[in-house]
Amino acid sequence: MKLNSFGEELLKYVILFFFIYSVLYIFPFPLNSFTPLYFFERIFHQNTWHVIVPWFAETFLNNPDANHVQNTGSGDTLYDFVRCLLIGILSFILCTVIFLLFRSKINSKRLIYIGGQYIRYYLIFVLLTYGIIKVFKLQFGEPYLIRLVTPFGEMSPMGLAWNYMGFSKTYTVFAGWSETIAAILLIFKRTRTLGAVLSFGVMLNVFMMNISYDIPVKQFSLHLCVFSAFLILIDGKRLLNVFILNRDVSKIEYVKPFLKKWKNHTLQIAKFLFIIVFVVLKLISTIRRQDMYGDLGPKHELYGIYELNEFQLNHKKRPARLDDSLQFKRLIFDRPQLMYLQKMNDEGVYYVAETDTVAQKIYLKERDSSKVGFFDYKMKPESNVYEFEGIFKGDSIYFKTERKGREDFLLNNRGFHWISKYPFNR
Repeated sequence: MKLNSFGEELLKYVILFFFIYSVLYIFPFPLNSFTPLYFFERIFHQNTWHVIVPWFAETFLNNPDANHVQNTGSGDTLYDFVRCLLIGILSFILCTVIFLLFRSKINSKRLIYIGGQYIRYYLIFVLLTYGIIKVFKLQFGEPYLIRLVTPFGEMSPMGLAWNYMGFSKTYTVFAGWSETIAAILLIFKRTRTLGAVLSFGVMLNVFMMNISYDIPVKQFSLHLCVFSAFLILIDGKRLLNVFILNRDVSKIEYVKPFLKKWKNHTLQIAKFLFIIVFVVLKLISTIRRQDMYGDLGPKHELYGIYELNEFQLNHKKRPARLDDSLQFKRLIFDRPQLMYLQKMNDEGVYYVAETDTVAQKIYLKERDSSKVGFFDYKMKPESNVYEFEGIFKGDSIYFKTERKGREDFLLNNRGFHWISKYPFNR
């Protein structure tokens, strides 16, 4: 076999492998694109990967811990990485068998076209999904009040990154529009390469952020980078000629999947209807969720941070000591029906806090609904001073606090300045 022929055969093998891997990784898309069809994805995974991956890990990797755990928020579980390994092995086996049996019939150009179309619409789906929730600032909400009093060194790398993004609405919306515009450019044939370039840049930034701040979506964002790079490589020769070699390029003759015009028109209409319906449903669900969480979500009736400056336990004034495990340091009311109680030794715990604003009472419970106590509260006129008195775990409690809102912190009241005489780096 000549060297050129060997290279062509190797390229054909690589293209076939990548095609099979991409389909196995992405499927059951597009059947999971709409909420009413989510059950199909669940059933598919439950009867395939959720069974095969743990068996493979225990049998061949001697690791019984690769079971799928739902709703962890992590895309980098052991299950996810073993699944990727298994997809790679299955792709290699299928690719080798198909290549040996049907090598002469493999049409690389058709594989690139079909695979490119499948990957392109998958990227459109992912970019629109994440772009829209960033534009409406649902993925990165403003930092919770507890974060404003958490020492910088006590934050996890992911917590730091999440609050860094959530602090700035401008930057978060910009990131969302970058993903959304990349998706829009990918929709149209004339701009799909530009969309792929933008998608690669955006996803590379996301991947590096995930790597740098230990955000557990590393393998997923890496796949999106690779998929974007594949779409760029489809037009790689033309891009090389235009931007590097300064050569002329000929007009692209777009491939039509069918010979009859009406079939091609029908396919185009179906594609656009799919995208339009998806976008409309995504916008509707996102707008509805704004009232549930995020910056516009509901807040506690006493929303704020209450710093203690006087504390009495069983009618005895207790001096402030940092090692005191009984004295309160601050109360934080953020999300509805929740109160975070922090002690002087910085230990803290969440309680269910049912508030009656008419009677000015707070009823405290543990997460298991067992009662903890209650507080009566009152506010001094024209001040931020609140007094609390009641029973907490069988003890009589009285304490005086000063309320601080989000706007009382430098991070939120510094504002934006075009002109700065000195860098304000504090």
